[in-house]
Amino acid sequence: MAVSGNLHTYQDNHALKEAVISFTVSPQITNPSLYSQLINEGNPLSGVYHKFEPVKIREFKINHDITGTNTSIDTSNVAGFKLIAFKSGKTCNIIQGLPQPRFSVFTFNTVNYEGWNSFKSDSLIAAKIIANFQNIYIVSAFSIMFIDEFYFEDEKDYVPNVLFNINSNCLPKGIEDSDFVDFNFNLRRHNNNKNYFENVSIKVFTDGKRKTIRIIGNLTFQISPLPFTILLNASDLEEYLDFGHLENKKMLRDILNPKIIEIIKL
Repeated sequence: MAVSGNLHTYQDNHALKEAVISFTVSPQITNPSLYSQLINEGNPLSGVYHKFEPVKIREFKINHDITGTNTSIDTSNVAGFKLIAFKSGKTCNIIQGLPQPRFSVFTFNTVNYEGWNSFKSDSLIAAKIIANFQNIYIVSAFSIMFIDEFYFEDEKDYVPNVLFNINSNCLPKGIEDSDFVDFNFNLRRHNNNKNYFENVSIKVFTDGKRKTIRIIGNLTFQISPLPFTILLNASDLEEYLDFGHLENKKMLRDILNPKIIEIIKL
């Protein structure tokens, strides 16, 4: 969809490429293959999610013996999982259990965004099923992330002022004079009685013949450790997620050209 001259949005009616709600949990996932049961007939995610994929971690080690001989060991272990939902033959939603060195992360992703309320509701329903399947997890943080993407079909057509608000409080000076941008900032904020970390990433790069502009906004809320099942039933969880959604909109309204904001109905 051309939104202004040669500038296009990622989707036909908006720029959102992916939205993610995630929960940082402990202990680590110990038997990820068990989660394949959830999509079997008669189980809670049957017919909603359609494919199980293991997430493998590859480890490469070099051992030194007393003779000075080096022996390399290359192993691959299943440490996490994906549950994938399809719509019209294409991936639309993904649940992931991802391993980290001292904890794991459950993520609830959509690459077929149809609105905030439906995404939030579907993610929380799926999260409750995951939490109840193995009621052992303690949450120490949760996050909301949005990835918006725009592009010019030909990199020669890239005009920063068409997309960006040059008077933005967030954008780096001189962005209008550069055809390559890799800009990040991380802030600890306090707003509306909420403490959180905000990360914003703005990238402008050439992808084939296209000039792609990718904007990622992520808000993370650190909390006192709480059982996953209890957090998901907390009365203020949705309030925090709604706040993250609105803060992302606020950030985009600051950095995007007002004409683009109007066209994509942000």
